[in-house]
Amino acid sequence: MTYIEHLDDKFNFGKFARCTFGEVVEYNPEYISWVVENVSGAICVFADSVIEELRLLFPQFEISPAFEAMRNQRIAEYEYMEEGYNENEDFYDHRFNDECELPTYERYAGSYAQNEMGYSDDDIDTIFDGDASAYWNID
Repeated sequence: MTYIEHLDDKFNFGKFARCTFGEVVEYNPEYISWVVENVSGAICVFADSVIEELRLLFPQFEISPAFEAMRNQRIAEYEYMEEGYNENEDFYDHRFNDECELPTYERYAGSYAQNEMGYSDDDIDTIFDGDASAYWNID
């Protein structure tokens, strides 16, 4: 579970694991809305304090009524879960201690897989074994 209270708090899941909220907003602001609308349960909760920081530093970020309603629902789920929290348990996931590594789009620039399909260098290395022309064989 990730409870984001400030712009420098880090995600511990997903494609931006180890990245701060602020880094993600600068790099891919749509991801924040996607998390609120698509990540089930209280896996990631954005506190009022981070939304206030977001409004101050990124006034262009649109917070729709649907976004706010879903965020409030996630907060309620989080608070419900916290009622059963055992103080002796450690929910910190130590796998995500490293620094943020934002996806790069340099090595395969100009390829269809990257320019048209949006795959990062790491995606192409992982999914296509470094062969950017193999994108067509994905099912």
